[in-house]
Amino acid sequence: MTIDWLALLIPPISAFIGWLTNVVAVQMMFYPVDFFGIKPFLGWQGIIPANARKLAQTSTELITEKLINLKSLFENFDADDFSSNLDSAIDELTGQILEESAAKYGGAMWDHLDEPQRLIVRGVLRAEVKLVAINIIRDMGERIEDILDLTDVVVDAAHRDRALIGQMFQRVGNVEFKFIKRSGAYFGFAFGIIQLGAWLLYPKWWVLPAFGFFVGYATNWLALKLIFEPAKPLKIGPFVVQGMFHKRQQEVAASFASLVSTDILNPDNMANRMVEGETGKVLFEIVDRRVDELIDKFRANPLSASLVPTEQWPEIRKEILERMRKEMPLPGGFLHTFAENSIDVHGELFERMSALDSESFEAVLRPPFQEDEWKLIVAGAILGCGAGVLQVVYLFGDSF
Repeated sequence: MTIDWLALLIPPISAFIGWLTNVVAVQMMFYPVDFFGIKPFLGWQGIIPANARKLAQTSTELITEKLINLKSLFENFDADDFSSNLDSAIDELTGQILEESAAKYGGAMWDHLDEPQRLIVRGVLRAEVKLVAINIIRDMGERIEDILDLTDVVVDAAHRDRALIGQMFQRVGNVEFKFIKRSGAYFGFAFGIIQLGAWLLYPKWWVLPAFGFFVGYATNWLALKLIFEPAKPLKIGPFVVQGMFHKRQQEVAASFASLVSTDILNPDNMANRMVEGETGKVLFEIVDRRVDELIDKFRANPLSASLVPTEQWPEIRKEILERMRKEMPLPGGFLHTFAENSIDVHGELFERMSALDSESFEAVLRPPFQEDEWKLIVAGAILGCGAGVLQVVYLFGDSF
């Protein structure tokens, strides 16, 4: 009688095994962020942190190939209309040039100008600075793919914060990861009833470890299958079934768009990337050329020519370029404003992701499961087998 009562614990224990193995599997995907143990084989690093660069590259390919096409976004870009977004930056740059250059190089001539005359100079300078700004952003719009590499922005963000890609997958797949954990208990209990029947009919010591191995393996495998399959709605009698992730396409699109536009393709990251490497060279070639045009125009202007000696214009040019290089990527500056207002990253991501076909949409969350997926399933099976051994030892050890 005691043995029969203890046997009734098999289904709930099996449910616990299923839940535990799935929880461990999910945790193993994300943690630890850094390798723990003795490299290269004795230890573990979360699957996503270990493959962060590769997964970032995969996510970037999805973004750049399926979701955001910079060239098409800027086909109808109007620099003149956009220039109103730069009024604050233009005012600040105009003031800085006057304060530093006019006072420094104009000397007594600038000091003797009264306020109305200074306002005239400021107005002329501002108009020219705005024209330069319009020309620069027009050139940037035309060469947007040369000055903004989205792949570099995403990979750099992932490299700076190795937990970032994991956080992205956790937030986008939050519902699915919760399902994996809970489903382990549901499936484990169902398999436990079968296990109970097998034990009552054939109470051998190896039955529980074998079923534990099967429960740990099957609950992980089955949970992953139900998340992604079937990709399209499938009618089975009165029921319509579809993979959980595909069912939530609109919700996932909103979450993904919010996360990427806030944490990855944000104005800070894009502005900082634009001034670095090859893209920075292209950008500052544009800036140098347009500033040279501004200097040439002022050298030919009688008023400015009377204020500044000819031999000092090269120094003024150098100072203006240095200031622009320093100020352009700062928050609220030229590039930051350009990145924030010229591209609606959130809107573009949401609209295009909502319309993705099933195969392309699955690529949003599928990659982290495909990386060493078998390890998670095998780990679940081993844990399940170990739990089965403990069942034999502590529940039915006296029977053998």
